[in-house]
Amino acid sequence: MIRKWFIPATALALLLSSAPVGAANQASAMAHASLAVQHPNESDADSEHKHHKGKMTRKDFEAYRLEKLKELATYFGIQTDGKTPEQLKKEVESAKVANKDKWEAFKAEHQAKRLEHLREIAEEHGIKTEGKTSDQLREELYLLHGGKGKRPHRLEDHDRANEDTKEQRTEKKNQV
Repeated sequence: MIRKWFIPATALALLLSSAPVGAANQASAMAHASLAVQHPNESDADSEHKHHKGKMTRKDFEAYRLEKLKELATYFGIQTDGKTPEQLKKEVESAKVANKDKWEAFKAEHQAKRLEHLREIAEEHGIKTEGKTSDQLREELYLLHGGKGKRPHRLEDHDRANEDTKEQRTEKKNQV
């Protein structure tokens, strides 16, 4: 008879002894969750949260976005003085809809700037750029830097990066 009730009794004892620990973990988790719900501007520690791979704080990022919004507004001939970012955004959105040709020209201009920037970077790294699209250049730069993991940023590291990518390619082919 004792053997028959031994396993359920042990399981019940373990369950009851672990319940207070679980409740304590839930209480501490709820305390951390309430801290995470706060807006970053409410706390000094949170306002220094980094964006974009740790290079920008929230304040820097918002300033960057406002600068780009003002640039877009001046392109469309919208007055930017004394307007909140929300008002400016609404006006820019309505200008995009109203002037579709101008918006397409703006996008094409910025894509050309991006392509030129990628070409400059590719030439610095010794990549031929003639006749290549921005996607092809980005892919080649990505592979040159060893994929997502290693990213050497100095010219003397490129030989090692090329060796690493060749090894990674053969490993991927072998895995498939």
